[in-house]
Amino acid sequence: MPRVPAFVLVLGLAVSSLAGFAQQSAPPPKSPNVASTKNEALIDALTSYPFGEVYFEDITAANSITHFGKKLSETDEGVVPAPPVRGIAELGTAAIPLLISHLADQRPSQALYRQQPVPVAYLALDLLLHMTDMNDERVVVPGCEQHGLTDCMQPEFYFSPDTADPNTLASVRQDWAAENKKQPINFVYPTWWRPDAPAASAPQR
Repeated sequence: MPRVPAFVLVLGLAVSSLAGFAQQSAPPPKSPNVASTKNEALIDALTSYPFGEVYFEDITAANSITHFGKKLSETDEGVVPAPPVRGIAELGTAAIPLLISHLADQRPSQALYRQQPVPVAYLALDLLLHMTDMNDERVVVPGCEQHGLTDCMQPEFYFSPDTADPNTLASVRQDWAAENKKQPINFVYPTWWRPDAPAASAPQR
């Protein structure tokens, strides 16, 4: 067996040592769950935000947490959105699957309809309707004469704010997920927002 020159052995040991050092000094890889945990924290913040009375039978009312916020002036129709709502919007397209995943979330929120807490599922649906291009004939029945909050809505993609049937929620979630898989739903930033203004503070109770 031929003898290996000493300098080759030394070089090999040096390379091995450097590789070991690099493995020890390199930062640990980020967990794939970090982003998911951060996004879920946004939903938790949405759940606990004190929106109060948001949803009404009167269809002339804003009827959306995307319209809830601080007005900058009497002449400007825009609003500074509530921080948790804007936080979700800042995810952009990534907000869509996050919201879809919570369409069966029955935790009570602090948004009210008929003086009762609205489930997180409806807040997620509300944001999907107002931050995507889905609020068209896929969700609204064309030519229908709307008289109340839940009128003229396609049942495949909608449920009322007081829906408690888990099967209904699960079915709507499945249809939204299937639609997004078939053709990715476009994210739309609300035109009535004034994002450059200071964040709106939580209302005082």
